Amino acid sequence: MKKRIIAIAVAGVIAVSMIAGCSSKAASAPVREHNAAAGAESYSDTMNAGKTLAAEYRYDESPEFADYEEYNGLGDTLVAAAPEPAGGVNIDPSKGRLLIRTVSISAETTRFAEVASSLEGQVKAAGGYIEYSSMRGTGNNKDLRTGTYTVRVPADRLDELIASVGSSCTVISSNEGTSDVTLEYVDTKSRIESLRVEYDQLMQLLSQAQDLDTIIILQSRLTEVRYDIESSESRIRVLENQVQYATLTLTLMEVLEEKEVEEAHVVTYGEKVMNQFKDMWENTVEFFQDLLLGIIAVIPGIIFIGIITAVVLIIVFTARKKRRKARAAKALAEKKAAEEAEKKAEEKKSADKKETKEDRKEEKKENAKD
Repeated sequence: MKKRIIAIAVAGVIAVSMIAGCSSKAASAPVREHNAAAGAESYSDTMNAGKTLAAEYRYDESPEFADYEEYNGLGDTLVAAAPEPAGGVNIDPSKGRLLIRTVSISAETTRFAEVASSLEGQVKAAGGYIEYSSMRGTGNNKDLRTGTYTVRVPADRLDELIASVGSSCTVISSNEGTSDVTLEYVDTKSRIESLRVEYDQLMQLLSQAQDLDTIIILQSRLTEVRYDIESSESRIRVLENQVQYATLTLTLMEVLEEKEVEEAHVVTYGEKVMNQFKDMWENTVEFFQDLLLGIIAVIPGIIFIGIITAVVLIIVFTARKKRRKARAAKALAEKKAAEEAEKKAEEKKSADKKETKEDRKEEKKENAKD
């Protein structure tokens, strides 16, 4: 039964805070300022009351409350260290819309180091700071440098800085965007006011609570409300900083020769022909230059390949010569053998003929005797 009553009470507090938030959105500017001042005083008082109750119920031993005290002190330090509003920049939605400006510029220069150093001095003089910077390239042997800078500068000094950049180098391209955060700022402020009202009511319930379950539930909800208040206030600080300080993203490129930005004009046919011949001549010269450099680069390889080829050819021709000599010697030996065999065959044939003649003579002699 007690838990049900506690849940109904917390739901009632949340409903009342939502109604208060809606009514605060509909209030006029003077009423909102009055509520904000009263809410700040009430919030400070309730924080002190919360610390007293925490000591009474020995919440100081809880790690959660210890962390919150440390976080709260850090928040006070951050608020104290925040920069003062930039002069001439509106951060009051009742006086006009809250706008966030972002500009992106690409530029080129032949005096890279001088322009980069001058940019840092101009940013400091304008009351801004360089949030991010990077550079690649050495600037030697045609290794041209490129620098990228993200600059935060007071919004009312942004145009002055852009003009300084344009006068010190050649701007190639630029883009600018503006974001309207008036509605988000007003809604976040209204949310903070409603959360503070809910915080006051929860603190009243906590001061009247008797049992431990009620205290734990209220403490949990108070922690959520405190977190929401801190998150909303942090978002307010971020929006105010983005409105007060515009963002300039500069890409600075080093070149050997700055190109003057020419005014647009109609190119005649004769100019097109001349430009075509000029491009052809430049491409031809560049081709032969690259070809000469390529030949010079491959000369060591050509010499090495030539030596290897000569060695291989010498080996191949030597082997062929040896094989030819071997084949010639073999053919000569076969020829001699054939001649000897033929000579032997003729000698044998003549011997056979002679023997046949002698046999015939003897046979005739024997026949004559008979």
